[in-house]
Amino acid sequence: MPEFKKIAALVGKEKERLWQESPGLGLQALWQQAAGADIAAHSFVRAFRDGVITVGCASGGWACELRLAAGELTARMNALGTPEQVREIRFVHQAHAGWKSSK
Repeated sequence: MPEFKKIAALVGKEKERLWQESPGLGLQALWQQAAGADIAAHSFVRAFRDGVITVGCASGGWACELRLAAGELTARMNALGTPEQVREIRFVHQAHAGWKSSK
């Protein structure tokens, strides 16, 4: 069992190092977990500053829909263990190169 604790400590240190070097990667992965596959397919993390996450959404409809669930999504993000407490999530309509038009 002590070996497990050593491994857990090393993983924790590495996670913190990676978060500091590239916070977008870690935050996007947490967003995908918190939001679920369907929401994550239509949204992405743009920024995280002073406890506020800004999420770009595929359409104004997605942004509006997610605003209604902001409290629940904030709680999920914090439960996943973000290095900084999430106070608020803001949703904006912003196209992303990876999204395909539904036309």
